[in-house]
Amino acid sequence: MIRIKYNSKDTFVVVIGANSGIGMSLCKQLLESNVIVFGVDIQEKTETIIGENYTYFQANPLDLDEFSNLIEEIKKITPFINGLVNLSGTIHNFKLIEETSLEEWNQTYDISFKSSFNSVKAFVPLLKKAERASIVNMSSGLAFAGQRNYGSYATAKNAIVSFSRTLATELAPSIRVNTVAPGAVDTNFIYTEDGSMRFDKDTYEKIVPLGTIAKPKEISQVILFLLSEGASHITGQSIHINGGAMML
Repeated sequence: MIRIKYNSKDTFVVVIGANSGIGMSLCKQLLESNVIVFGVDIQEKTETIIGENYTYFQANPLDLDEFSNLIEEIKKITPFINGLVNLSGTIHNFKLIEETSLEEWNQTYDISFKSSFNSVKAFVPLLKKAERASIVNMSSGLAFAGQRNYGSYATAKNAIVSFSRTLATELAPSIRVNTVAPGAVDTNFIYTEDGSMRFDKDTYEKIVPLGTIAKPKEISQVILFLLSEGASHITGQSIHINGGAMML
């Protein structure tokens, strides 16, 4: 098991998007590593994660007042955090760019990029108070390969990469910043409202050398590594997790 404790002190990690498939998997793995976890999501908690070291906050990362209140609640528990993970992302309308309104574009772009911007702005002061700290932001394989009807989401997730590389330079050496860029993952993102998949699974898996769609745990395990001392010399990188579908 990957351990992410930096020293004998308690280790604190904030997970934004904790109510997602990847987020819940990551929170459970962090708790197994004896980390104190603050889970944050815009949704009400849908699954109980049992553990005295887990606290869940319902907050909108696009609402700066809500985030300010969140920071104050966390500061009652700890004056610093060691890790921040930004997993927020969605797409509201699957349309060609020329058919997408500015309002529709912004709906997707804001939650998929601006939420991470707000989160970093809010939590960097607490990260700077730790001896060593790490930020992991969620990008996507779609940011690196054009695909019809995903324009706003792909653009937002490409912005995450540039944003993270700039942060890696600005916050070094005490805070490392990396991104993960998954391919298809078996979460709600790849399903329509009626429960059908947005693409043909059999066709997709035939072009993936490892032959499968990723499970949430296969993404969260990489995030756990990037938070850990094992990744102490890794910053400014985009880690692709796609079963070999794209080799960059």
